Amino acid sequence: MKTLKKTFIAFMAVTLVSCTSLYDHFTYTETIQTKLDAISLIDKSDTPYSDSEVQITNLKNQMKKMVIYENGKDKNQLTTKMWELISSEKHLMGSYLKLWEEKESLNTAFKEEAKPQIEEAFNLMIFYEEKKDKQSQNALTQFINQFNL
Repeated sequence: MKTLKKTFIAFMAVTLVSCTSLYDHFTYTETIQTKLDAISLIDKSDTPYSDSEVQITNLKNQMKKMVIYENGKDKNQLTTKMWELISSEKHLMGSYLKLWEEKESLNTAFKEEAKPQIEEAFNLMIFYEEKKDKQSQNALTQFINQFNL
């Protein structure tokens, strides 16, 4: 009986810790997948936009989904703002896709200049979701503030 009681207590402790965590597995995995999809499209952007339209539409929809999902969570303004920034047609991935559509293809030099900044944005969100500490929060805030939103 004591072993069963100890096992139950251990199980409840693990369950309680996992339920109260600020970590959101969905956000974490979706951010990683979206980053991979975005980088893959950047790598293809020296080809005609029309060749990748289905993937581009899927990425745009994914980014919209994440804005809606993150906006629906309490006390989550920072992550929501970052998703809005990434997907905006004025900044980061949203503007990259808009320019690609307008130009029909982008040159390699432009790709190589934009890619690190877009990767950094995703990496900061991934780091923030992993840690949810002051350091990751400050890094994300500083990145957002660069855009004077």
